[in-house]
Formats: sequence, structure tokens, C-alpha cells
Amino acid sequence: ARSAVFAPVKNLGIIVVDEEHDATYKQNEAPRYQARDVAVVRAVREGAVCILGSATPSLESWHNREKGKFDYISLPDRVGGGSLPPVHTVDLRKELKNRKPGSGSSMVLSPVLKEAIGARIAKGEQTLLLLNRRGYSSFVQCLSCGGVENCTKCSISLTYHRNRGQMVCHHCGQSKKASAKCSSCSSSELSFKGVGTEQVERIVNETFPSIRVARMDVDTTSGKWSHQEILGRVERGEVDVLLGTQMISKGLDFPRVTLVGVINADVGMHLPDFRSSERTFQLLSQVAGRAGRGRLGGEVFIQTFLPEHYVLQSALKHDYIGFVRKEMSYRLNPTYPPLVRLINVVITSPDNECAADNIEMAIRFLAVASKRMSIADQVGVVGPAPCPIEKIQDRWRWHFLVRSASVSALNQ
Repeated sequence: ARSAVFAPVKNLGIIVVDEEHDATYKQNEAPRYQARDVAVVRAVREGAVCILGSATPSLESWHNREKGKFDYISLPDRVGGGSLPPVHTVDLRKELKNRKPGSGSSMVLSPVLKEAIGARIAKGEQTLLLLNRRGYSSFVQCLSCGGVENCTKCSISLTYHRNRGQMVCHHCGQSKKASAKCSSCSSSELSFKGVGTEQVERIVNETFPSIRVARMDVDTTSGKWSHQEILGRVERGEVDVLLGTQMISKGLDFPRVTLVGVINADVGMHLPDFRSSERTFQLLSQVAGRAGRGRLGGEVFIQTFLPEHYVLQSALKHDYIGFVRKEMSYRLNPTYPPLVRLINVVITSPDNECAADNIEMAIRFLAVASKRMSIADQVGVVGPAPCPIEKIQDRWRWHFLVRSASVSALNQ
């Protein structure tokens, strides 16, 4: 775990940060820290070696390598001498256009992916299916009044969990029993929008009634040893299809997994986060690497509405370098890490006007302080603006970014 970087080890000689690109190394609550960076700093202080390992290094680490701060060791060959699996995209725009009206066929499993899963089942091989969104539906909308069931504490819609019969907020954890009628107009005409892992599980079971499916997401792995129990069944060949969120994308090494299917690669691509493309490429590359790890070989199908996007094109070719070059060009103007450093200042209050007033005061204070320190020309401010999710747990949230190429200026 990331906190292990603080372990009181004597005579420390080496720190290995495996999958160093993973976002979970960053702790977003006090005390805030990035365990990968702490590992590097601690290794320097203790005279130890720090190894950052990843098939898809973070752009920060790659930039440090290009600046000569890090040494680079390339591992061009797969363990055991196997080759990386071929990756194919499935254009969901064409699938939608070719779908017959009233056929009832689902867009979750395209015909080509369905056929590939069937072929693996016939040969007694295993399949991984990735969808990085849990629950059954992202939100429930009334077709009569257009209303959506929202969380009362957060400015976000509730996610429908069919197995639990509940509507759940994935930010504050608030839940309530799912109703068959709209809470605003009492209409029973409800539409379930967006697809989650629960719904994919149901569709896979309906399409292939005789197969054994296991689902791996936060809902199914909350119990002690539940991860090991599910993965143990996969290893023993008791599971034909393992379906899950990003937790199935890394670290798994099952020689009988010969097919990986990505239900929708576009989930997460357009989040209000400058790293969304980087994280999508890393996720697709990592999950593609789960296929063909044994002598049986493998194949990957990625379903997307954006097959021409550079993230998808780079994933198709297993081309990390090509992706980095393209992505770095987009980080130039406006400048974003790793070319600059950012501080995100968030101000929260139960009162929205109070939060807005205080963030304006904070920016005025920053302007005066930076002039007094003679660093005003080195530090830029972006914002203020409401956070992408304006309210969480009954607190309104505003933020601004402080941006600088100088670490010392930001520290001041």
C-alpha cells in the first residue's frame, strides 16, 4: 500500500514502486502525498536506489527521464518470450447504424465481440471484460417530466444498483431504496441511462446462459479476502468470463485468458481532468496486456465511438512513445504538468456565497503576496470556478489553480 513508503526500515537499500503510473499512489485527503514522489525523495535521502516500474510510465516520470534526472531501463520483450496480442477496435457508430429497429439487440456486446466470446467458450478458454463504471445504470430519468434522481447532499445523480435495489451516491455514499415511480411526478415511465458492470453481467448471462461469470468491482470485493476468492476461481478455471472495473486491468497473469474485451473505451476520456487521455491510454494498454500471456496467444477488442482518436490508435499499436509525443504536444498550450507544476486550491462551505466570496479573497491575497515576494511574473492563477462537482456532502466547492514552472516559487 502507498503508506508503506513511510515504513521504518533500517539500512534501506532499494525501493520498488510497481505500476508507478497508478493514480492510487496519490492520497487526496490529509495528509496529502504522492507515494511515488515520496519514494524518490526518501531513496535520495537514504542513499538507496528507487526503481519505478511500468509498461506505461506516467508523463512526469518520462519527462524526468528526458531531462536526465532518471536513468531508463527498457524491457522490450515479454516475460516468457510471448508477443503482445493484436488489438482491434469496434466502431460503435457503425454498430448503431447497422442495428435493426426493434431487434432488441444490445450495444453492450457487439456482434464481433459476442462471436469472439463464444469462440473462447467453445475452446474452454477464458475472457476478461472491462467497463470502468460500476452499478447497473449511471442515472434514472423520468420520461414524463424529464426529472433525474439526484443526491440530496451532492450535485450529482444517483447510480442505480439493481442487485441491491438501491439508488447510491458514489461520492458521499448516501443510498435509498429504488422506486418504481418518479419522485417528482409519480410516473412509472422510467428510463435507465448509461451502462454499469451490473448491467453488463446481466447481458452476458442472458447471451450465454450456460457460462460462469464473475464480477469484480467495489460492490463485490468489499469483504475480506474477496479479491483472492474471485481470482482463485479464475485461476482454477471455474470462471469463463471475468468482468470488472479497472481493478482487473493490472497484475493479473492467467495463461488461459486469451480474449480481452473493452465494453466502452470512451468512459473517462472526456472527464474535466487534463490527465484523462493519459489515464485512458494506460488503462487500455494495461488491460490489453492481460491477454495472451501463455502459449495460447490472445486477442483484444476495444469498443468505442472514437476509433480515430490518438489514444485508441496508440493503444492499437502498443505504441507508448507515439502516445507520449502526441499527448505532450497538447500539454504545451495551455501548459500543464509535467511541463509546469500545479497547485489546486479548493475552498468549501455549507454556504455557496461564502465559498465564492472567500475564494475571491484568497486570489487577492495571492496576488499581493506574490508581488511582495517578487515572484508575480513566475506564478499564474487560473480561475476561480466552481469545482466539476459543485457540492459534496452538503458543502459547496470552488477552486482555482496556481501554475508555475518554478518549484521554489510555488513553495514560497
